[in-house]
Amino acid sequence: MALRIKEDMVQLESIIGSNSAQTVAEGTITIPGSMPSAERIVKVSAVPSIREDWLEEDRVNIEGAVSITLIYAGQYETGKAYYGSVQATEVVPFAHFVDVPGALPDMQVSSRANLLDLQPTLRSDGRTIDLDLILEVTAVVTVGQDMIFVTDASVSPPTKLKLVKEPVHVEDVIGEGAVQAEIREMLSVPVSAGHPVRMLDLQGHFRVVEKRTMTDRAIILGTMNYKAICAGSSPDTGDEQLLVYRWDDISRMELTAAIPGSKAGMIVHSQLEPPRIVGRIVNDGQFISVEGTMGYKTKVVQPRDITAITDVQVEPDLEIGLRWEPIMINQIGDSVAKEVYIDGTVELPESRPPLERLLDTEFRAAVTSTTVVGNRVMVSGYVDLAAIYIGRTDDFAEPVYQASWNNAGVFEASMNVPTVSVDAGIDANVVILDTRAEPLSRDTIGYHVTAKVSCRVKEPLTKEIVAEAVELRKFPGRLPTYTCVNIQPDDTMWQLATRYRTTAEALLEQNPDLVDLHPSQVLPVGTRVFITKHGASSLL
Repeated sequence: MALRIKEDMVQLESIIGSNSAQTVAEGTITIPGSMPSAERIVKVSAVPSIREDWLEEDRVNIEGAVSITLIYAGQYETGKAYYGSVQATEVVPFAHFVDVPGALPDMQVSSRANLLDLQPTLRSDGRTIDLDLILEVTAVVTVGQDMIFVTDASVSPPTKLKLVKEPVHVEDVIGEGAVQAEIREMLSVPVSAGHPVRMLDLQGHFRVVEKRTMTDRAIILGTMNYKAICAGSSPDTGDEQLLVYRWDDISRMELTAAIPGSKAGMIVHSQLEPPRIVGRIVNDGQFISVEGTMGYKTKVVQPRDITAITDVQVEPDLEIGLRWEPIMINQIGDSVAKEVYIDGTVELPESRPPLERLLDTEFRAAVTSTTVVGNRVMVSGYVDLAAIYIGRTDDFAEPVYQASWNNAGVFEASMNVPTVSVDAGIDANVVILDTRAEPLSRDTIGYHVTAKVSCRVKEPLTKEIVAEAVELRKFPGRLPTYTCVNIQPDDTMWQLATRYRTTAEALLEQNPDLVDLHPSQVLPVGTRVFITKHGASSLL
């Protein structure tokens, strides 16, 4: 009555929990004495980055810093208008913690920080700017588990063994990698847009077009978009003016990470960091030279339908040993996406002058909540808007101002997800595809945003499954006092102890060379293991 079993192996990554918290940060930047002082602030942008994160029991500690780019308006000694910028890398530090129940120090964590609000205040000296920021830090705690489990078992006759099986859809983690890619561009400045004389701000954005896998590689294809804000000279007055240039889908990039074990058809998950770039105006303002790097983390997974044994029933005369093990599974459900359209208008604050001409707009979208109603998922979120414009004045100058609106518009997407349940976890994301904005009056700006909302169902499950099974060795009469066993392929300490009706502790006592091995770890083939009658137990 030989027991025959089938085993499988999967590398699981289970989400222990995720949470977000808000924190306040304060900092100061100073305009160098070699530059004219500021009369007003035109634009401030901030990029937060995580320096370090670490786990404690039930919480994640996060430390980071915020890099600031500030554009301001001032005057030369001659009275002519001047536009300057100050760029300070990681000038505003922040530290906070996020409560994640169930987190332990030996788990893995992924953290990010988002800017919610930024208020600059120019001091009376015209050179010192105080910064008040509100940040949101988010942490996701996961645990990896290399799992070997029993998928089937049989004996003869088959009626002596009944198995309860349960199919589970999971993602088998093939591997992870981190890569830094170099960015080198030469951007042509449109002739009709005016020639820049000084670079004030340069931003880059990588738009993902396709993700795919090949043998031992994960590939992300996309295009780079750039926006430059420069100071140029007005041909009419000689005063400086702001020039805004955009290059959309200007170049194609291929990001490749080495992931051993990857094969065509697998799925790539990526986390891209904002590009770190610098720009220089070259060839008398005809080109802008861009250099920098872009880092990203990538993970390759293989969706699999696995069969786990959750219960075993045997006849009284059949003696087998079973090792049960709890596993945490994120059962993967459907992934769906839907485009949403957000239209609206915003009014200039009373503290800002009327609008003469719109120079530039920036939009940011974020998901705030997900709700399951029946077999539908409701994803809600908001859109922020910031605008740079030329104000209408009586002195024929071109003063530039900035205005921003938090929660300028909201969206809600309802998507049909047949596999969703009330207890399921929802990974939701929103990506802006296209934006348009135009002045409707001196005080009103109208806008239109096209965004793609996507969500993926992950249902956390904890199950007790059969990790190992072995037929107990039968001895006619009394158990032998002393047995010597040569280890066979795939033998583990637990199997050996169970088969010979003893314990792992008794094996270690008689075989101290095995003390560093885990009970479920495969033993070295050919090793001689000594088993004594002492400590034996009957495991049925």
